[in-house]
Amino acid sequence: MTRRQSIPLAIARTSRWRRVPESWVAVLVAGVLVALIAAALASSNAKYYEVWIYNDPQTSEEQRDWLMVDVFMAHTSGFFWNQFIVFFLGAFLGARLRGMLQALAAAVLAGAVLAAVNFAVAWHTSAHVRRRLAWWLENSSMPVPADLLADEQLQHVLAAGLAAFPLAALAGVGLGNLIAPALRGSAVLLVPLMAISTVFWGVPLGIFGWVVAASGDEPIALLAVLALVPPPAAAIPSAVRTALVDHGDAFTITMLISNAAWALALILAGWVVQRRRTRRALAG
Repeated sequence: MTRRQSIPLAIARTSRWRRVPESWVAVLVAGVLVALIAAALASSNAKYYEVWIYNDPQTSEEQRDWLMVDVFMAHTSGFFWNQFIVFFLGAFLGARLRGMLQALAAAVLAGAVLAAVNFAVAWHTSAHVRRRLAWWLENSSMPVPADLLADEQLQHVLAAGLAAFPLAALAGVGLGNLIAPALRGSAVLLVPLMAISTVFWGVPLGIFGWVVAASGDEPIALLAVLALVPPPAAAIPSAVRTALVDHGDAFTITMLISNAAWALALILAGWVVQRRRTRRALAG
């Protein structure tokens, strides 16, 4: 091999190694954002019932609902908004890493790590809510869980919510392969674009999720719509309806199905587009 032939190979190897730190930096930044968002939302979620559902609980049943909704929402802080962070991280990895399988593996690992970060921060910042729960346990006859982590209903919500993180990352990889050329631009331009997309996407979904959570109905049509809209919309109804013991499992299962279906659809679409792009490049 001549020196002239070895130069392109050296450049290719250098660019390949340059992608690894770039991806790790993206995961680190995403982890910091996930922790900050979970911590910032814990205090407001600890007042979710009285602010967003009913501000004057009087009966013992209403007071139990008030307590349990606040407990569930505080301990799932970040489960809605942080799915956007993980989704866009997956899109970044899908566009920047060479090979879809490598991107999918990295996305699953990153999603699992960020889920753990979210849970750890939400649990730590919700200590005051657990103290409130302990006070109610000692001073009232309301049926509230003595050991929060042993509560089956909370376990279901936590398991489904944490599983949504790697699924959101996988869906992001599919999107990243669909629009790879657009995501290979400058990170300075991509970050504001992702932030704007999160706001315009998240606010309507958040409002829709709140409406579903606050309503007392469980029509099949509502669950079908919730399954069809992008996945984060089901995060709020899953926590609130489970805390209210009001068909919570139906909304939690809907959230899992929706996350898995969107991830599969976007991965398949991204794979098809990537294959066409590769064939076109080989033909050209």
